[in-house]
Amino acid sequence: MMELPLGALRVRGWSKGCDLCWKGGKLVLFITGECPLYETCPYCTISEWRRNRDVIFANERMISSEEEILQEAQLMRALGAGITGGEPSLKAERAAKYAKLLKERFGPEFHIHLYTNSLGINEKTLKVLREGGVDEIRFHTWDKRNWDKMKLALDYGFVVGAEMPSIPGKQWENRLRELVLFLDKIGAEFINLNELEFTPSNRERLLSMGFRPRPDSDVAVDGSRESAKKILEFLEKETSISGYFCPAAQKEYQVRMRWMRRAENVALSYETPTDEGTLVYGEIVGPEHLLRRLKFRRGILLGEKLLVDADEFVNRAEEVWKMGLSGRLVEVMPTDDRTVLSSYPLDFFIRRGGRKRD
Repeated sequence: MMELPLGALRVRGWSKGCDLCWKGGKLVLFITGECPLYETCPYCTISEWRRNRDVIFANERMISSEEEILQEAQLMRALGAGITGGEPSLKAERAAKYAKLLKERFGPEFHIHLYTNSLGINEKTLKVLREGGVDEIRFHTWDKRNWDKMKLALDYGFVVGAEMPSIPGKQWENRLRELVLFLDKIGAEFINLNELEFTPSNRERLLSMGFRPRPDSDVAVDGSRESAKKILEFLEKETSISGYFCPAAQKEYQVRMRWMRRAENVALSYETPTDEGTLVYGEIVGPEHLLRRLKFRRGILLGEKLLVDADEFVNRAEEVWKMGLSGRLVEVMPTDDRTVLSSYPLDFFIRRGGRKRD
C-alpha cells in the first residue's frame, strides 16, 4: 500500500480518471440533479438547491448551451470530464450527447468517466453511453441486485470500477469486502473509497447516525480513513484489483488545481492568479476625477471605482489613503461570477501610526 500526499492511499494503481483529477484536468459535468435515492442515501453531498432539479453545470457554471460546455472545458484546459449528478444514467442520451461533443472537439484521448448508482443502467443505456464515447463507469451501489450491471458494463467494453463512501463500522466494512471480492471475480479494475464528509446538506443526518468530525477536520468523518485502510489491506491480500482512498482534503486540492488551470486563461488585465488558483486585484473607490489622477500600470476605471493590479495597490496604499480614497484588496474565485473569497481594507496595508490624512 502506498501513502500519497494529503492522506490518500493507493494499492497497485488507480484509474486514468483519478490520475487526471489529481492534475486538476477533469471538467466536472453535473448532468442533472434528479435522483430517486436522495432519501435513502443519508451521506449524499449534493446541495439542497440542486437536488431533484434538472439543471446542468460545468464546474461551477450553470449551462444553457452546448457551446458553454466546450468553452468551460477550453478555459480550464480540460484533459477529460467526469459526468456526475444526481443520477446521470437517468439522462443517458444527454450524457452521451455531451460526451460525444467533447470527444469531437478535444479528440479521442479526452477521457470521460461517469458515476452511477446503476438505477438507469441497462443494455440500452450502456449502448447509448458507449456510442457517445464514455470510457469508464464508476458504480455506487450497496444493493447486490444491481451488481450484475457492472458485469454487463464490462461486456460493453467500459473500464469498470466501484466508487463508494468509506463508512466507519463493521457492517459497512463487511459489505465493502463483499463488493471488493465481486469486483475481482468479474474482472473489474478498481474500487475507489471516498472519505465520508460532512456537508451542509447531510450534516444533520450524519450526526443523528452517530458520526462525528475528525478532531483535526470540520469536514472529514472520524474513522472513515481507518475503515478504508482496512478494506485496502484486505484488497491487497485477497484480490488483484486496484484500490484507492480519496481523502476529503484531496477534493479541495482537486478544485484548487482546476482553478489554477482556469485562472491563467480568464485573468483580466488587472487580475493576478495566485498559487491557490484564485485571482487577486485592488479596488479603489472615490470621486472619478480623483481616480483619474492615479496612473496605474494595470487598471480599469469604472465610474467611481478603479480596479488595479494587486501589487501596485499594496505598494501605493499610502498614496491612495492620503488622497482620501477608500479601497480593498480582493481575492475571488476564477469563475464567471467572480465570487469573493476574502478582502482586506486599504488600512491593512498602511503603516501610518497615529497620523491623520493630509
